[in-house]
Amino acid sequence: MNFVKKAGAVLLALCSVISCSSCGENTANVMTVSDRDVRAGIYLYYATSAYNEAIEVLRKGGENFDEIEDSKGYEKILSKADIDGKTAEEWIQDKAEEYCKTYIAIEQEFDALGLTLSGDQIAAADANTTSSMTYYGEFFSNTGIGEQSVKDILLNSYKQDALWNAYYGEGGSKDIQEQTLYDHYKDNHFRLKYIEMPLKDGEGNLLKADGKEEIEKMANDYLKRLGKKAKNEADLMAEFDFLIDEHANYVTSLSEAAVTTTDEEGNTITTPTTAKITTDKDGNTGTTATTAPEKDEDAEDTSGAEDEESTTTTTTAVEEAEEEEGVGYDTAKERVLAVSTAPAEAEKKDETTTEPSYTPCEKVYNWAVDPDTKYLKPELIKDEECYYVVVKMDIEDRMTGNDLWNANAIENVRQEMYYEEFLDMLNQKGKDMETTRNSRAFKRYKVLDIDIMGYKNALMQSYYSMYGGGY
Repeated sequence: MNFVKKAGAVLLALCSVISCSSCGENTANVMTVSDRDVRAGIYLYYATSAYNEAIEVLRKGGENFDEIEDSKGYEKILSKADIDGKTAEEWIQDKAEEYCKTYIAIEQEFDALGLTLSGDQIAAADANTTSSMTYYGEFFSNTGIGEQSVKDILLNSYKQDALWNAYYGEGGSKDIQEQTLYDHYKDNHFRLKYIEMPLKDGEGNLLKADGKEEIEKMANDYLKRLGKKAKNEADLMAEFDFLIDEHANYVTSLSEAAVTTTDEEGNTITTPTTAKITTDKDGNTGTTATTAPEKDEDAEDTSGAEDEESTTTTTTAVEEAEEEEGVGYDTAKERVLAVSTAPAEAEKKDETTTEPSYTPCEKVYNWAVDPDTKYLKPELIKDEECYYVVVKMDIEDRMTGNDLWNANAIENVRQEMYYEEFLDMLNQKGKDMETTRNSRAFKRYKVLDIDIMGYKNALMQSYYSMYGGGY
């Protein structure tokens, strides 16, 4: 588990309790790390994090916690559990010690570099401490986690941020060049625009062969219409936007056109929808959803009537976009997607992953990430339940300061590339520090007594309170 990064996440994710009396004088400090004492409250706080992590490790290993009703149930399972060749109690103690050592490493490095926190950061830590005591004060009090320990942990997270900036931020000692970040983003993102054409009728049933043929005919017509605009990127994108809306309206009309009636005996009858494909004077096809007419002699035949709404043209923000730095057309219907690295990262860390999900589907994704795929050349990609008319654009066209390559994007890429390295550095500094445990304190604070169920209840109550619910 990575060392905690953000103050808010620290307090919401890791709070819990241990049933014990307040720390006695000879157990006020649990350990000494590189000549710095670690108070019991800080250790107990991180022991809570370690306890929760132990549960997740065991859960992934096949342990079932679904029927647990109280904290004693968790304790019963963990008291018999083995994690990495250690008892669960030893594993939690060791993991909590690791977190405490990283905490001291941050404090020591922060002081060594002569860094300081701003008044706003200190004020934020004060405010978050007050908020935390409101939600978890009773639990903290019962376990011996004092308000000062909570505040110190929050301040430590701000010091960690300061160290990050000192090492890896702009102008930091690691000298990370923006061009390196730029190239990483460019190589790991792509731009798509696509028309999604489900192979289903208005009731959600997969189409038969003839229905699929009609959809393919429609898709090829879209490609034909896009081909007429291929010489100008802005015109091509505007036409693509128009077709996206046109097809979305068509799909909506299929669902809305399904007629549900009731026969004389009260049985519900749903009339399936069909798609009527027509051709205009320029040879372009259009689609209209129709239903089988009811057997009503007085009903007016409107099957040939033109749907005025379906012929309304859409507008784009081309003129507005041309006034700003950018590609010169509306990008609202584009998708900027990241290249998936989850399987490779998991293999590197010797972890297992679930099957990745793809937007909009795996075939389109593989087509888009293929370096041989040409820009601005629409293609039809056929998936089992959907066809896609899709086009790929050059990501660099939008990597400008007021678009994709803004300050937030740069910082996100910086963290994506280097934050794990930064955390590893801090953790290693902690591991290298000489540590002396207070054996009396370790015996006193029995980590398996953590009131996990009490923690879950308090956490749930805090969520309800923050998001306007009740408890």
